[in-house]
Amino acid sequence: MTDEDFLRHLDEYGAAPERWPPELRAAADAALARSPALRTALEDAQSFDRLLATPAPPVEDARVDRLLAAVGKAARAMPQDSIAMLLLGRMPRRTVAGFCVALLALGWLTGQLASPAPTAPRSQELALLSDEVVTLFDGDSR
Repeated sequence: MTDEDFLRHLDEYGAAPERWPPELRAAADAALARSPALRTALEDAQSFDRLLATPAPPVEDARVDRLLAAVGKAARAMPQDSIAMLLLGRMPRRTVAGFCVALLALGWLTGQLASPAPTAPRSQELALLSDEVVTLFDGDSR
């Protein structure tokens, strides 16, 4: 077993030898016997496992309340940027207003240029719409 294989298996199965598959244990023992670096890695993994096995210390409710109050106070003290501020940066209000008006005009102009010109005279469109509406509501075709 190479050192990389041992370290990969150590990450997969942990530091307890009983969690390793039986066919890997003999090769792992041989790798540990020849490499001090692997023994150090195994000791680190065992100390980490012990740390995870110990119960977490109890946390007092008053300490949690103080922490939440401090976080809330710090959040209220920071200036909150609006979405326009995040997108446009810190510009004077007149510049932002002019930019918004320009965008609205550009949108209107694009809508005007993108819509096709009517091909039929306006009276025929109204007559056609009128015929469809009458047929739609009373069911008779005219």
